[in-house]
Amino acid sequence: MGNFHKKTCSRRAFLKAGLSLTVVIPFRLHAAGSDSTGAAELAHQEIWNRFVDKRFNVLLHYAGLKGELHLPTAEECQECKPNGMSWSTPIEDGPFFGGIYLVGLCLRREQRMDAESKEKARRIAAGLMKLAEAGKTPGFVARGFGADGQAHYPASSEDQVFPWFLGLWSYLRSGMASPAERTKYVAVMLKVVRALESHDWQVPCDRPEFGYRGAYNRATSKDCVRLLFLLRATHELTGDPYWLKEYQAKLTERVGKGNKSREELCAEGFEYVTAHGATYVWTTSMCQAALRGLRDLETEPRIKKRFQAGLDLSAERVTVFLAQGLRYERTNTLHFDPDWRFLNMSWKPQHTCDEAIALAKTQLPLWAERNPRSPYEDETMREPLFAAWIITLSGNKKLIKPHRDAINSLLRRYDWQGLYTAAFFVAVNVHYQLMKEGLEA
Repeated sequence: MGNFHKKTCSRRAFLKAGLSLTVVIPFRLHAAGSDSTGAAELAHQEIWNRFVDKRFNVLLHYAGLKGELHLPTAEECQECKPNGMSWSTPIEDGPFFGGIYLVGLCLRREQRMDAESKEKARRIAAGLMKLAEAGKTPGFVARGFGADGQAHYPASSEDQVFPWFLGLWSYLRSGMASPAERTKYVAVMLKVVRALESHDWQVPCDRPEFGYRGAYNRATSKDCVRLLFLLRATHELTGDPYWLKEYQAKLTERVGKGNKSREELCAEGFEYVTAHGATYVWTTSMCQAALRGLRDLETEPRIKKRFQAGLDLSAERVTVFLAQGLRYERTNTLHFDPDWRFLNMSWKPQHTCDEAIALAKTQLPLWAERNPRSPYEDETMREPLFAAWIITLSGNKKLIKPHRDAINSLLRRYDWQGLYTAAFFVAVNVHYQLMKEGLEA
């Protein structure tokens, strides 16, 4: 296990499981989780114990087992240390994690109808709004806040802004928002979408010279579904026919070298492994959630069927990742140091987002070598749990049922108090999505 980090030094590393999609996975159960509800609730509790920046209710990426946390200073944010992407700092994924967790909290509230679910959801929603108010650039959503409570890094991304929108959309649909919240949140969400449209659906950084990080206008199934969702959901929120017209136009528009419509690309589902072996399970989960949202919003049966086909294919392809949970061991003692500042030794000035990404990529192997526990948790916890969520989001009971026992056993497998990275928040989404589909243990 000591050489694990040498195999997984990339940001989205993948170790092929090599198992059939139909294999029944014999997970050993976590002794503390007598049932999946209890396990999901323990995960929820631990997130609030250690992984929420309670100044603003923004999720952190990691923390020490006793809550040790090293927030970047305002000067480090300004100077882009260790990099302008904020990669490898505890504040790199606030909108991503918070937005998807809010989806789970809305599901939890739907099933439990309790005051605590509502209170937690309102807090996370308010934190997401705070992130959208941090920058000076329309369309920018900050990743998190430095030690002073105001400073932030200049780069957001398409993988940050979209979950931000998805989470708030789920919150507004849940009925939990007050009239005043709804008015404010819709106005801010509309402002962000209009700004993205004005940038040709590219995600701006908070410094003009830094440029953009990611876009929704590319001819991939992942970007097509996110663009379509932004348009369709904005129509639902505002009632403005402009957004429905744009959605319908983008749905049939043919894009890319394959000259396929976005509707066709959505029906093809998502791939998770690149030609270089990198995996995109956790980041692709938001696309599956968007496709589920589109399926639920769509009124045309033919198009709805196309969306369901994409959901099913995406779920079938991701089942192999469940097996990676078998590699998780509660007794594992790989090192994790929450103090990221050793990376500042490799720092150099960055003037554009591309330069920041290039620097950040050189630091990823350094991070993995210093903290081999980080890629270990990525592979054995993060990827299988997000795979489970993707499967449950399909809504296809015939597809989910063969994997239900493995998913429930996966939820009961982990010692949440022994994890350093916060991606296990998605256990809440997994369990309560199963409940929504009537397939809980």
